[in-house]
Amino acid sequence: MARLAVTAEELIVRLSWWEKLVARRGDVHLPLRAVEKVEADSSWWRALRGSPGRGAWIPDVLSLGVRDVSDVKDFVALRPRQGGVVSVDLRPDAAPFARVAVSDRIPDGTAATVRTALIHLRDG
Repeated sequence: MARLAVTAEELIVRLSWWEKLVARRGDVHLPLRAVEKVEADSSWWRALRGSPGRGAWIPDVLSLGVRDVSDVKDFVALRPRQGGVVSVDLRPDAAPFARVAVSDRIPDGTAATVRTALIHLRDG
C-alpha cells in the first residue's frame, strides 16, 4: 500500500513495487515547500477529481495513477477498503501535481506529521 513519507525538505509518496508497475512511475517526490494544504478525510471518493488518466481505475477497489483535472494533474493512490485518505494540495508553480491523495490507515496522524514538518520547515 502506498504511503506518505516526510523528510526535512520533501514529501514522498512511496509506492510498492506493484503500484509502481500499475501507475507506470516511481515514487512521487515533491518539495515540502510546495505544500499548501493537508487534509485527512474518511471518504476516499472526495479526494477524486477530474477524469482518469494513466493508471488503474477499479470502482470501489483501486484508484491509482494520474487524474486529469482541467489544466492540472492529480496523483492518487487510493484503496477504499484500506482506511481514510490524506489529501495534499500543492502550489501550482512548485510541483508537477496540483494534489496528491493517498489512502492511510491513520489519516489524522499522517496529516499531523506533514503539518508538523511544514511548521519546522517554515520556522527553521
